[in-house]
Amino acid sequence: MHKARLEDINKLFLEYRRLFEAGDAEQIADFYRFPIHYYFSNGKKSQLSREYFIGRVKKLLALYQKLGVTQIVGAVTDVIELNENTSLATLNWVLLDDSGEKPQQIYSAITRYMVCEVDGTSKIDGLIGVNETSQIKQALKK
Repeated sequence: MHKARLEDINKLFLEYRRLFEAGDAEQIADFYRFPIHYYFSNGKKSQLSREYFIGRVKKLLALYQKLGVTQIVGAVTDVIELNENTSLATLNWVLLDDSGEKPQQIYSAITRYMVCEVDGTSKIDGLIGVNETSQIKQALKK
């Protein structure tokens, strides 16, 4: 793994996380190359347009608000270099409510991202759901 690519991926997801905390679906979409391929945790696959993706992100952000998410922590846990321009990055996302005396974890989930070099910039080309859907459902039951 090239150190520069690992640094680019970490930087990409640091900014990506910040925009999720800010709740900006349009700017979140700017991190993607459309159409993207989304692999659902149930094994289904879809090709998503920018407009559809923004709608899905808005729904996710509304769920975060309902759950009381005030902080998101994301850690790149693994990067596999697939070829010269493409990597598979695994992230562990921890969603927190930090409005109290001590931050409380609402849930954590793993997501994988296909990250590609496009015109000198890293873009997310594919999204692979691992367990966020089940984690959200459990958190909503609480």
